Amino acid sequence: MKAALLIPDDDQQHYAAPNGGALVEDLALAPLFEAMAGGDPFLREIVETVVPRSLGTGEAIRYRQQILADCLANPAAVRHLYEMATAAAQVRRWTGRDARSRLSLSLEPLTELVGYVRRLRVSYAGYAPLFRSDGLMRLGARLTEQFGDEYLDSVEKHIGELGFEHGLQISAGLGPGNKAVEVILHEPLRRRRLLGVDRPAGHHFRVANDDELGTDYLNALINTGLQTLADHVSAATDAVQDFFRSLRAELGFYLGCLNLMDRLTAAGYPVCTPTLAAHNTMRCTGLRDPALCLTTGGVTGNAVDGHASLVVVTGANSGGKSTFLRSVGVAQVMMQAGMFVVAETFEADVRAGIFTHFRAEEDATMTHGKFVEELARMRDLTDRIAPTSLVLLNEPFSSTDEREAAEIAGPILRAMLDAGIKIVLVTHLFDLADGLYTDRRPDDLFLRAERRTDGTRTFQLIAQKPLPTSHGGDTYRRIFGDDRADTAIPPRSVV
Repeated sequence: MKAALLIPDDDQQHYAAPNGGALVEDLALAPLFEAMAGGDPFLREIVETVVPRSLGTGEAIRYRQQILADCLANPAAVRHLYEMATAAAQVRRWTGRDARSRLSLSLEPLTELVGYVRRLRVSYAGYAPLFRSDGLMRLGARLTEQFGDEYLDSVEKHIGELGFEHGLQISAGLGPGNKAVEVILHEPLRRRRLLGVDRPAGHHFRVANDDELGTDYLNALINTGLQTLADHVSAATDAVQDFFRSLRAELGFYLGCLNLMDRLTAAGYPVCTPTLAAHNTMRCTGLRDPALCLTTGGVTGNAVDGHASLVVVTGANSGGKSTFLRSVGVAQVMMQAGMFVVAETFEADVRAGIFTHFRAEEDATMTHGKFVEELARMRDLTDRIAPTSLVLLNEPFSSTDEREAAEIAGPILRAMLDAGIKIVLVTHLFDLADGLYTDRRPDDLFLRAERRTDGTRTFQLIAQKPLPTSHGGDTYRRIFGDDRADTAIPPRSVV
């Protein structure tokens, strides 16, 4: 039995194509994972596995969103059920060298696990009226259906009999070489009394204590008879404990969401349930980068309202362009993980995969130059993306000059757009941005990081065409405190 709290069933079609391997690093998801884990290494492992693995259908996302809504409304229930599943998942198991010892060592943990199943059913029944999601209600129904009282009573009865308090009854025939064949283990013996003395039923014999060959033969016969039974009991113990492990892992994801919600709301940041929208939609208000919210204070949000397959972000250096790009990427990741988003509102369409191409450090091995290395990464990206993916590009081809970058990147971007891929591009390359603006489609969106006349950055993006400057002089003045930056580099002429 599976908990099935992450996807409606075990059909992998609910998942999108695997996201890019650089996604976690480029989008700076580590602080998000740390907040979700709350110092618990197991939770850290779970959220690192679940969050980057995007769901690929609206059905699966809504399924998880509804369960999360139940968890957010009833955090104490989630924590209690998680603690119970954790205790059951950690029940100690032992392994014997033969069937007889394996059977004996499996009975105690199975008894303990059956006790946890009973307690889980009782606890779940108490919480059931609070739940509204299909996933949690189905789990309660499966617990009742597959672990009903009659079934558990029967299991406990059999466990009691498998101690073989009154001995074993095994029948066998003689095969070639007087070897035992058709070894059959019969139902456990019942007490038979005659004149107050226990007697075994039927014919019997005793093996002398010093008869090693006879003892070995008898032990081999017993192990053969118990082998199938030991396998079944061990498999039953595995099945029950696997269910609790599954329940613990899947509740662990939702517990991580509760931990993250607590951190964000305590810091005063807005969160919302994202809305799944039509193709190429991107609408948001107050959108923020969660990693920045968790590590610094006073993070401002951005608003976008458009139906765009291409979003190009240009403007002033240190104006919040890369932060916006990360906030869009993380919001898409969180939405397709069935989570809430750090924004006042967020609406986007489901993509077949989420991929990033951010500036990388120089190749430490000096195998390739930076430009060649970037071309190799771009080739790897184009080999893996699928139609209707989302691609986030942060300053691509900044390792070469304006003209060459535009000549290389332009055709690549247009080919992606023709394939139905949504692109969010941050660039300071005017030739590239201006060429895209000149050839823009009706639904392309061009944003610019706002800069006031005195050089102040508002960290807000406004819908405006690219400019042939990123105002690097502002940064120079901020660092060196003089105006030499205004004349150090002649302004670039634009025809």
